[in-house]
Amino acid sequence: MAPLVSVIMPVYNHGPWCEQAAASVLRQTLGDLEIVAVDDGSEDDGAARLERMGCADSRLRVLSVEHGGIAAALRAGISAASGRYLARMDADDVSMPRRIEKQVAVLAAHPDVGAVDCLVDLEVSPFTGRGMVEYVEWLNSLVGSGGIAANLFVESPLVHPAVCMTREAYAASGGYLDERCPEDYSLWLRMAAAGFRLEKVPEVLLRWRDLESRLTRTDGNYSPPAIAALKARMLPRVHPRALSGVSMWGAGEAGKRMARLLAGHGVQVRRFFDIDPRKVGNRILGSPVLGVEAVAEHRGDLLLVAVGVRTAKALIRGFLAERGFVELDDYVLMA
Repeated sequence: MAPLVSVIMPVYNHGPWCEQAAASVLRQTLGDLEIVAVDDGSEDDGAARLERMGCADSRLRVLSVEHGGIAAALRAGISAASGRYLARMDADDVSMPRRIEKQVAVLAAHPDVGAVDCLVDLEVSPFTGRGMVEYVEWLNSLVGSGGIAANLFVESPLVHPAVCMTREAYAASGGYLDERCPEDYSLWLRMAAAGFRLEKVPEVLLRWRDLESRLTRTDGNYSPPAIAALKARMLPRVHPRALSGVSMWGAGEAGKRMARLLAGHGVQVRRFFDIDPRKVGNRILGSPVLGVEAVAEHRGDLLLVAVGVRTAKALIRGFLAERGFVELDDYVLMA
């Protein structure tokens, strides 16, 4: 009989940590699961360690493939999996005992939810910078589908190895693709475009290790330019209204860069707004730069906020709320 949940765990040179990761899954309170550990051409003994664990617990099996990267490994694991729900796990992390039970409960109760995440406890390393710490603090502040949707174009709002999703949402969204961008962020955006909600269990259910080998440090697919290009490509799919023209709050480098990228996907920035009087009155890519006091006069176009400073974003949200703007209906944060 097929298990209820298939846990897909890519393994690439994770020998020192993979047994602890797999054991944390096998100890889940929801025991109707399997682990498909995909050995992505490792050069260490991680696969052998997991094979020995599989001899003691048949719910764990190892699938060996040639090294092709995480997206290919995930696709191979999901093709070999048979569960109704697909949970992710990295081979250097640790799941809390009730993680999958709690996530499956959310998915079972809400058919419109495509993927559910959880809060995470970051295990820092000598390579952990302040930016990573702040990113996790931000991630853990997003505890409902509304907050996740409102921040979907800021950064990836879900921790990939902490996610559980339905097979239906995965398939309907196109699965993991070979693109020059983060494979997980692309999937969440495509799920949103397909009409699925993204949710989060508001409890710490994963210990997330920050190792030197993290792909965000070593792979150009996770670079800021790659992420910006992904946002521009996906904006008109998630917010089709953008194809009728948008306004941009932010006439700095971030706003100009995003405007250029959006133009390549049929989205015209009709005007920019900025608080800097030195920019007001100029033109960017042929469009005028107006003062922010004029924003209410152009409410008909979707407003994109391309300001990355967190305190500034909070002030902008307050400014727009005072003028009756509704987030996601009237404006979207883009940085």
